[in-house]
Amino acid sequence: MASQAYLVDGLRSPIGSLGGSLLPLRASEFGTQVAQALLERTGVKPNDIEHIVAGMVLQDMIESNPARVVGRLIGVPDEVASFTLNMQCCSGMQALILAAQQVALEQYDCVLALGLESMSNAPHLVRGARWGLRMGGTEFLDMFTECSYAGSKMWGDPKVMIDVAENHAEVDGIAREEMDAYAVISHNRTLEANEAGRFDDEIVPIEVPQRRGGAKLFERDEHPRPGINVEKLSQLPSVQPNGSITAGNAAGMNDGAAAALICNEKGLKKLGLDPLARFIMPGMAQVGCEPNLMGYSCVDALNAALKSAEMRTDDLDLIECNEGFAVQLVACQRQGQWSSDRLNVDGGSVGLGHPVGMSGLRIAIHLAHALKHRHLKRGGATIPAGSGLGTAVLLEAA
Repeated sequence: MASQAYLVDGLRSPIGSLGGSLLPLRASEFGTQVAQALLERTGVKPNDIEHIVAGMVLQDMIESNPARVVGRLIGVPDEVASFTLNMQCCSGMQALILAAQQVALEQYDCVLALGLESMSNAPHLVRGARWGLRMGGTEFLDMFTECSYAGSKMWGDPKVMIDVAENHAEVDGIAREEMDAYAVISHNRTLEANEAGRFDDEIVPIEVPQRRGGAKLFERDEHPRPGINVEKLSQLPSVQPNGSITAGNAAGMNDGAAAALICNEKGLKKLGLDPLARFIMPGMAQVGCEPNLMGYSCVDALNAALKSAEMRTDDLDLIECNEGFAVQLVACQRQGQWSSDRLNVDGGSVGLGHPVGMSGLRIAIHLAHALKHRHLKRGGATIPAGSGLGTAVLLEAA
């Protein structure tokens, strides 16, 4: 019989803009600071961690298997195994799901889950250089851009994520004005949450080395735009000719890390911990859908999680859905019939930014904190990913 799984606590870094404050650090470096802060806050020792699982998309081989890198840097014993997965934007949440399943099955009692991304440090590749580039030129392949294709080149239907977003605009009949209006809501809710201190319990300041002088402390999300409104957004050019997607109604490309400590009842008792939330078992899901309308996958994933837990959407007090694009969120809100007053109540990735490997874990961590702050009981977190994938988890305040 499976044990209960608990989210003991979760923290994240402030989210950095592309080429912004976190640029000097690799994902595993600022991820280490978040993980270290989590251990210090919970009182858990490195020797208490029995396994580490991380989600990260834009990996390079310098920090090969970032989960292992972080584990060694925070002092977790060498005998503790760790691995890093890539499930596109679902990566951080899938790391959380695996950690919860591992402790529920009593394979481990205490697991560290990580979501990491440094989009600013995405590498470039030169194909053919190993075997010699002879006559003629070549090109640098930007792994940042290649990631946006989500493998679609390999099955002969190359589409970047903006293509998919434009598909949603056409199929779901969502006008540019509606996207811009939602983007304003996301930014304003994010700014309001920051000003009200609703992110304070989950953000860890990051020490960032400088070229001159000592380290600088990076303390606040730098992507949200104060003073944004529909009129300003309407003046932005679309990314594609005659399109609707702009830099203003799409999520940012960002840097950030999140960490969560997951235990079963035995782990809680052994370590003397009080959890933030418990996983509603077996209310978690991974689903697939048509890649060219990948946004629907988060609705399908949340519905699958609810079905497995014998619950309905009306049983949820809060819903966190990742915002890859405003159009995707609007389409999913319609399809899922999610009320605005419980959906992304403190903003989302359009306002905060979207470090792709981090976001899935971030929204689950924020859901747990939001349930506590608002004295609510149950919530669901869901995220879609390129190539038509989606994951979801259900949480209950402890």
